[in-house]
Parts: sequence; structure tokens; C-alpha cells
Amino acid sequence: MRLALAVFVALASPAQARRTFCVAESGRHIWMTDVFAAVQAHERLEAGFAAELSARGVSHPIAQCPAPRDDKTDVVNAQFTAAEFHRKVGDVLHPAAPPRAGR
Repeated sequence: MRLALAVFVALASPAQARRTFCVAESGRHIWMTDVFAAVQAHERLEAGFAAELSARGVSHPIAQCPAPRDDKTDVVNAQFTAAEFHRKVGDVLHPAAPPRAGR
């Protein structure tokens, strides 16, 4: 009975989404996404993000997406820290959409 209840609770409660954000640079220009639920490995997210920016005309973007984490607060804090760093060194920040799934 306890096992059945544990299975029911596990199935009934939504899985916690792992979250990340992506940053890409091209010279002094930085593109940064909002925090989003990661449905792919960060290597695929980076490749997809760079490809999407290239398709928009960004010259040779270098993309990074931190490994997805369970704690959204940690990810938001990391994103904030990255944005503050780039502002302090004088980079130009641009908002960007997260990479699309399946790319």
C-alpha cells in the first residue's frame, strides 16, 4: 500500500524542470536569454543558440549555456551575475530568445 501511494504521489507531482540560460558573444556585443526550462543537453543548446544567432546575422557568435540546474534561484543569480559582469566591462547587452527545442 505504501509503495502504491509513493508511486501515485511521484506520478501526480510534476517533475521539476531543470533550468538554464544562454549567453553568446560577438566582439563587444553580448546576447543573453531569460532563464528557461532546458529540454536538451547544454552542448546542444549552445550549438542551437549560436546557429540561431548566426542566422540572424550575428558574426561568429560564441555561445555558452551553463549546465541545467534544478534550483531556478541559482540559475537566476548566475544570469544576473553574468549580466552585471558584461555591463561593468562595457559590453553591449542584447536580449535573445532561448534556443528552440529539437535543433
